[in-house]
Amino acid sequence: MGEPTLFSKDQDYFVKSLRQETSESHQKLEENPLSKAILDPGVTLADYQAYLSKLYGVTIACEDQVFPAVSQHLPDLSGRYKSGQIIEDLSSTGMSDVEIDAIPVFQFHFEDTSEAMGIMYVLEGSTLGGRILYKHIHETLGLDSESGASYFWGYGAETGPRWKSFMAALGQQAESDGAAKKIIESAKRTFTHIDHWLSGSN
Repeated sequence: MGEPTLFSKDQDYFVKSLRQETSESHQKLEENPLSKAILDPGVTLADYQAYLSKLYGVTIACEDQVFPAVSQHLPDLSGRYKSGQIIEDLSSTGMSDVEIDAIPVFQFHFEDTSEAMGIMYVLEGSTLGGRILYKHIHETLGLDSESGASYFWGYGAETGPRWKSFMAALGQQAESDGAAKKIIESAKRTFTHIDHWLSGSN
């Protein structure tokens, strides 16, 4: 009878620890020049395309390299593919197929499912935060979910519910021995790696 309550407290503690321990690396990523440029009132289409191109390199890498490692833990994974939306956005804003094909792709490094889920935490979190970027890009560049800003539209009305379902799966994974620490450390590394990626230093 006591297990459900204990699990709830354990999961709550894990989520708080995850947010607290990744806050510094998360904040650093948000202060990246490219991250700040996209939220600037004077953001240009070139800024937008540069940012999207970097995100494409990370997103397609996650889908190709990380998704297979977490497929057993996320039953709705097939609905979380978003790299195609970035291609559509880049194409509709004027980038050629040749330019899109030449976008560099990131390389993730992880050893097990827990570390893969730590990577997913960062990528899925960016989808949740993308709604703020969508509003800004819509107001400044006039793009919307049908013309150039489908990626930041995320999962549409399903964005909130899919974040909750992901966090539930993450909490379950964290119950395994040593998994919580691996998830947190992997998430921290991922924020840092993406920060460097946006700066062109890896």
